[in-house]
Amino acid sequence: MIGKTKTGSGFKGTVQYCLQDKKTPEILDMNGISHTDKRGIVHEFVTLSSTNDNISKPVWHSSLSFPKEDKITDEKMIEIANRFMEKAGFSKENNQWLVIKHNDTKHTHCHIVANRVGFDGTTISDFYFKSRTVQYAKEIENEYGLAKVQEMAKERRAAIELNPTEAPNKEHIRKRVEALLKQPRVNSFEALRGELKREGIEMNVRTHAKTGKPYGVSFKMGETAYKGSDIGKQFAFKALNSQISPLNAPIPTLKIIKTAVKIVSKVIELGI
Repeated sequence: MIGKTKTGSGFKGTVQYCLQDKKTPEILDMNGISHTDKRGIVHEFVTLSSTNDNISKPVWHSSLSFPKEDKITDEKMIEIANRFMEKAGFSKENNQWLVIKHNDTKHTHCHIVANRVGFDGTTISDFYFKSRTVQYAKEIENEYGLAKVQEMAKERRAAIELNPTEAPNKEHIRKRVEALLKQPRVNSFEALRGELKREGIEMNVRTHAKTGKPYGVSFKMGETAYKGSDIGKQFAFKALNSQISPLNAPIPTLKIIKTAVKIVSKVIELGI
C-alpha cells in the first residue's frame, strides 16, 4: 500500500478535487459528517475548524493506493482507511473525515479528507506527517497481509538491471533523444518535442502550478513514462536546458528591444 498525506488551509479546494465528476467518486464512509454534497460537506468542515483560531492548516488529506495483487473490496478499503486514521491520531468520537474512492485509474485508491480540529477543539498533530504516513502504510501492510509495495518495486528494479531487455522503450528513448540532440535543427524544446512526436515518443515539460516555471521533463512511449533523469543524467531538465534554447530565458522587454534597434541603427549610420 502506498500512503501519501498533505495538509492545507482550505477545505473547499480539497473537497472539490476529491468529488469532481471526472474522478467518478464514491463516498464509501463518513464520520462526523452528515451532508453528501460538496457545499454541505465544506460547510461542516469549516464550521468546526473555525472554533480553533490557532491552526492555519486544518485540512488533512491522505491518499491510499493498492496494487492489483491485493484485490481490495470497498469494505476492506473502509476498514483500512479507518485503521489508518486511528494510527494518525484521529478518533470516531472526536473527528470528522470522509473516505472517497476514485474510479478513474486502473489502480485501486481512495482519498481521506479529514478535519484536524476535533469536536472538543483539540488538534491532530502534523509533526512529521509525511514520514509517519509511510510508516503507517508499512504497518498496515503487515497487519492486513497486503502486498509490500516497496519490496515489489525493488524486485522490479533488480529484474530490469539483470535483464535490461525488460525495459526496451527506455533504451530506445535514450538513443533517439541522444541522436536528435546532435542534429543542428534540434535547438529548442519545441523542436525536440516535435521530432520525438513523429517517432511515437511524447515529451512533457513539468511546470510549477503557481509560478508556471518549468522544472522537469518526462518522456513517454506507449503506456510507460520516464523522468528525464531516469533516461540519463544528461536528459534531466537542467541538463537539457543548458544544451538547447532554455525555456526560462527572459523575454526581452520593449525598452531592451528599442535600445537594441538604436544601437544597430547607429552602427549602420557610422558604417561600422
